Parts: sequence; structure tokens; C-alpha cells
Amino acid sequence: MKKLSCFALSPLMLAMASATVVAQEAETEKQKQQTEEIVVIGQKQTFASNTVSMDMISRRPANASVNTVVQELPGVIVQEADTFGSSDWMTNIRMRGFNTNNGQIGTTLDGMPNGGSGYGGGSKANKFIDVFDLETVEVSQGTADISSRSNEALGGTLNFITTDPMAEENISVYYMAGDQDASKYRFRYDSGEVAQDTYFFISGSSSENKDVWDNAATTEKDYLTGKLITAYNGYNITAFATFNDSNENEYEYISLEQYAENPRHDALHANWTGLPSLDENNRNGWRALRDNKFYSLKLDKDFGDFAFNTSAYFHRMDGRGDWIPPYVTDVDGDGTLDAELSGDTLYGDYNGDDIYFVNAGTTTPGSVMSSCTGRFGLSAAQDPECYAGNVEPVSSYRTSNYSNRRYGLTGDATYDFTTGDVAHTLRAGFWYENYDADVTRQWHLINNPQTSVEFSSTPYWVQYKTEANTKELMYYVQENLEVGPLAASIGVKQFQVDTTVDHFYNDDRTAELDNTSDPLLYVGATYTTPVEGLEVFAGYSENYKSITPGIIDSGLSNNELGTIDPETSDNIEVGFRFNNRDFKAAVTFYDIKFENRIVQLDTNVLEGIDYKEEVDGSYINAGGQKSRGVEVLASYQLTSALRVSGSYTFDDSEYLGTGDAGLDANSGIVAGNQVYGGPETFYSLAVDYMGEAMSSGLSLRHIGDRYINFENSASAPAYEVVDAYIGADFTDVAPQLKEVHVRLNVNNLLDREYIIGVGTNSVYPGSPRTVTLTVGADF
Repeated sequence: MKKLSCFALSPLMLAMASATVVAQEAETEKQKQQTEEIVVIGQKQTFASNTVSMDMISRRPANASVNTVVQELPGVIVQEADTFGSSDWMTNIRMRGFNTNNGQIGTTLDGMPNGGSGYGGGSKANKFIDVFDLETVEVSQGTADISSRSNEALGGTLNFITTDPMAEENISVYYMAGDQDASKYRFRYDSGEVAQDTYFFISGSSSENKDVWDNAATTEKDYLTGKLITAYNGYNITAFATFNDSNENEYEYISLEQYAENPRHDALHANWTGLPSLDENNRNGWRALRDNKFYSLKLDKDFGDFAFNTSAYFHRMDGRGDWIPPYVTDVDGDGTLDAELSGDTLYGDYNGDDIYFVNAGTTTPGSVMSSCTGRFGLSAAQDPECYAGNVEPVSSYRTSNYSNRRYGLTGDATYDFTTGDVAHTLRAGFWYENYDADVTRQWHLINNPQTSVEFSSTPYWVQYKTEANTKELMYYVQENLEVGPLAASIGVKQFQVDTTVDHFYNDDRTAELDNTSDPLLYVGATYTTPVEGLEVFAGYSENYKSITPGIIDSGLSNNELGTIDPETSDNIEVGFRFNNRDFKAAVTFYDIKFENRIVQLDTNVLEGIDYKEEVDGSYINAGGQKSRGVEVLASYQLTSALRVSGSYTFDDSEYLGTGDAGLDANSGIVAGNQVYGGPETFYSLAVDYMGEAMSSGLSLRHIGDRYINFENSASAPAYEVVDAYIGADFTDVAPQLKEVHVRLNVNNLLDREYIIGVGTNSVYPGSPRTVTLTVGADF
């Protein structure tokens, strides 16, 4: 069975390129060998590609998000709200100056696209699978394989690969408890061989934890996952299904000044005050609800010189994002809230003002005294003490309701042949997807703003509804050649993306955009040197991101949309890999140019949260960025049980201007400034021990200074975090009890105060020391 050391916190381990731990290896001795073989060098790869090992995955807490397992690799920084990855809003992954929040890093699940990592969908990887069911993650920092199914991989791709069923029948159960009132129950049943060459597993888990700062709001996550593999007449068939239901409390950034005052809190609070303009930041009103269902079916066969694979998938995401605007909008503009408080629903644009208080017992807005100054930093209109007479607060509960449905097909084929001393492999493939994404913005009345966040189930206002349909076709062809120690490849891929967006209730309109990428070139070579274990590589690729439905639905005419070019990037990598028994290393130099950056030129600026999304403007292509750097990995096996490892990254990512100083200023670009949010340098060091029964580890992660704005006028200071774990695995405990597992994890062992997240002119504090304990058993 698989040994799940599920409590270790981020001791740095290294795994390079195409190593895969086989889930069906059941013997304990084989598991020990897997743990010891931390670094595996991928041969004949023309770009940097790091693969997370099972050992790295098993070191994460049992309630961790799968997103965090990649933070041990070079060039990768993961930002999450707490140790358990409890917030979709705060999750962000950075690589080489790019990040997932801006839709610049691709994500796939077993090679199938996730539909994007934006807040409104598709879904991030942790909304598909539990960390227990993750086999590995293939991380391509600059360029993924030419067949990768993602249209937003300007800065690399993360391919999350799920475990296969085990060869022998097995039942495993786990329980975790820890800080933040965290708990998790998990089970998995592996069938063993139920028919010839047929295996399956089914797993499920349920977890919850309180928020990290107030221990008040609760996050809940449930998973149910199954996979079946079988073979018939040489055809391999894999069926996969997964379900996730999550209800997460969200977090919010703070300013540097607020962090200096209290480095152990965000901008939200837990107490309901009865004053809506303070309660708009109540933690229980900032929530993200997501329900994801994903199904896939794969078929492949190897005929010898010819091989093919094909797959089909379906994904449905229903979700909601919640906020608490501290007012009710006079939608019909009649100067009262008669219609808004009647229990009926209004549709479309609004014509009146935002009303914070009404005269007691009426629907008439209260009168603000002109000479009054609001308390607590509020405006006079937000403070009931500034109203003449007796007034009552009114408040809204605003929800964005998402309903996304995707289905797709993929196919790949290879043909091997030789001409003289040259071995050839021809590859070709495609990806087709049909993606429907609906969003409805609803405003509900909070029943009694003086007492609680409870709101009416019937909205008083439906602001708008959008229905977007995207049809996408990607196709590629590539030839790989190998002669002696030299291997080379050349290929080309292209995207055709057709999007239609229908906008209802508010300025009804339809926008369409057909954007086809230029042919995207992939060229690379590797050379196996006479030095044993040393390989050098070089590669060049062109990457592409399609124009999003949000831009298409911005109100621009189809002619105006036609003037916007898709964002692109050119990636150059040169490096070497070395694998000599106990010592393993890799060095990659990269040079990336990101062009046609799409920005919005705002025509008006609002204060506070833009609940109605009223910031107007036009979208244009304005500059981009240049990223250059080096990534280093190394690992040394001191003894059969003791290992040291580390990584170092230097990233020089700076903004490119448009050549027009006025346009740069309007779009927020400061040419030559460092891309904010990411450090120039960061590194990790780790020492790990794996004995017959006991295991332990200690790791240190250093993140350098990071600017927090385009102007580079303020920065978040550097920090170091130390994580530790100790565990034990006991075998042959009883006739029916195969193994017992115990793990103690301590994240942020030294309880350092630090900034983990960076927004625009804002920061987010890192979690304090977090302790968790897991016990498990296999039967």
C-alpha cells in the first residue's frame, strides 16, 4: 500500500521531469526506495520541467490544498490564506513573473484542462482533488509539452496527476486534528484486481477548520473521487470521476501600515456591530461556495511503431461569491425603497442612489445633517448619528452566481521510424472544448442589519446576467529526431477560439470575437555529454493566452474588440541536468518576453469596493514584461536514510512600456520597474531522515523583498519560515491491520511574523505557528 506521510510541512525535496511514482507498488521495501529516490532527471527534455514526488506530496498536512505541494520546487511561490488553503480568493501561484490570478499560468488535471483558474471558473486544482489522491504534479515553469491543453499558459503549466488504483485490495482510514479547530476524516477503498486487468478505487473525505485570525468563520470541504483502469485486447481504458463541495470563508488584504500595527490579522472581523458600513467587512459575509463535478474517459493503445490516445471529459461548476454592500440601491430611482423592500425583484440598470438609512418604520431615506462628520472614519451618510431623527439601517447581501459547463475531446498520435542512423517520432494531436459560463449578479436584503448577516432568499435586484459560450480548437504537429547523443524537436501549434457573450437585464447586448493565434513555434535540442550523467538542453517556444469573456463583455463594439491582440510570450531556456547516484542537480537559464499585455484604461475612479463594477474604460494592448533568471536545484544523499536538498531562484522580471509616456501612465505601467509581487531571489534548504519506522525533517524557505505596486514605491520585507515534522509508520500490527501511521507537523516552527501575500498596494500576513496531528491505518 502507499505510505502516506501526511503531516510533513515543506521540507524541500527535488524531483525533475518525468518521474512517476506507481501507486500500485504495495510492498513496504518498494515504498522506502521511492522515498529515497527524491531526484529523478528527465532525459531528452528541451525545457525545464520539475515533477513533484510522492514523498513531497505525503509531507503536506492532511488538510492541505494540492496547490501547496509545488512550493518546494524552484521558481514557484504559492500564496494561500492559511496552512490549509482555505480561501479561493487569496490563492495565487507565481512563476517567473507570471501568476494564476492574472490567468497567466495553465492548469490541467491528468492532462485535461481545468477551464481556467479565475475566481468565477473553471476551478483551481484543489476544487477537483484531495491531496490524498494526488500522485504528482508536473511543473513546467516556462513551457509545457506542445500537446498541453491550456490557453492561458503564458508563464508555464501545472499538470496535477491523480493516483491509480492499487494492485491489492486495501482499506485506509485517516483522522486529522489541529489548530484552527481543524479536523478531517478520510477513507479510501482499493478493490484489487476485480476482473482481468481491472482495478478501481473510491475515496472520500470531509474536513473543516475555522479562520486563522478570529477562529470564528468556518471552512468546509468534501471530496468524493473514483477511478477505474482496465485493459482489453491491448486497449487501455481509464474512467475517472470526482466531486468537490466547498464552503469557504474568505480573507482580505491590508495596507503596510495596518500590518505594522497588527501583523496577525487581515481586514475582516468576526463581531457583528449592527452598523452596516463596519459590518461590510464581517468575516461571515465574505464567502466562496463551489460545487465541482468532473468526469473523464480515456482510451489508448500502442501498436508498436504507431500509438494513439484519446479522451473525453465533462466538467460542471456551480458556485457563488458573497459580499455585504452596506446600503440598498434605489434601483427604480423613485427616491424611496418602496419597490426594493416590497419582496418583488427588479431587473436591469439602476437609476437612483445608494441608501444607507431610512426613517424608522418607513421606506423613505433619512436626512443627513450637513455639518456632521462621521465616526470611525465613515462618511456622514454611513453614520446613523449624522441623521436627523430616528433612522434604521438597510443593507444588501450581494451574490455572484456562477454556472459553468464544459465538455471536450482530445486526441494524440505518434509514429516512429528511422532513416539511416536517425530515429524519428512524428506527433500530432488536437483539443476541442465547448464551454458555457453563466454569471448572474443578485442583490438580496439583509433581514435585520442590526442583528445578523441573515438575508432574504428572494433578490430585490438582479443587476445583470451574462451567458458566454466559447468554442476552442487547438491542434499541433511535431517531429522529434535523435541521432547518437543529440536529440532535437521542431513543432507548431495553433489555437482557434470563438467566443459569444450575451448580456441581459442591463444594456442588453451580444458581443462576439473570433481570435485565432498565429502558428506557435516549438524548437529544442538536448545533448548527452561524454560526462556520465550530464545532459545539456536548449529550447524556444511561443505561448498564447486567448482574450477572456470578461473583456469581450466590456461594452466595446465588435470592431473595437477586433483591435485587441491576444497576449503572447516568447520563452528561451538553456540549462543542464546532472545525475550521478547520490548527487543530482539541474540549472536552467531563461529569457521570456511577454507582449500585448491587455490593460483597462479607467475613465472614472471609485472609492471603496466597486460592488456594482462601475469602473468604465476601454481595453488596449499596452507593453508587457521581460523576465530573465536562473533556477538551481540540488540534492545529496548523505546516507541511505539522511538527505540534504535545496533550490535557488533569481528572477529579474521588469515591465516593458509602450513607448508612449502618457499611455504608460494611464495604464499603470512604469517601464523598467520590477514586476510587483514577486521577489528577485528566493531559496529553500531541507534536511530529511527516513528510517525503518521513524521519519523526520526540517526545512527553511527564504523569500526576498517584494514590491507591492507598479511604481515600486513600497515593498514587503523578506522573510524565512521553518517547517518541521516527525512521524512513525508501524507495519504488521495485527493480522487484519497492515499499517498504522502517526504524524506531527509544525508549520512556521519559530512562529515568525511575515507577509506571504502581495496585492496592489496591499499585503496579507502569513499564518502563525500551526500544529496538526494525523493518525491513520490500512486494513
